[in-house]
Amino acid sequence: MATYKSEIMRVGATIIKSKITDEESSELDELINKRASEGWEFVTHALMGGGGNLDLGRGILITFRRD
Repeated sequence: MATYKSEIMRVGATIIKSKITDEESSELDELINKRASEGWEFVTHALMGGGGNLDLGRGILITFRRD
């Protein structure tokens, strides 16, 4: 049976405008590679907006799995 793990990677306002900085891209790569070295497989990601208050909840929800 698989186990799933979700994490939120906080990002700046630029990601909300569908732009990702080189730094944010590198951070995402680092997180995915770190989890892969721990035996987790990347499954999916989803952009989380902040609603009316862009300072809250801005990020990328990333889901991993492993058997």
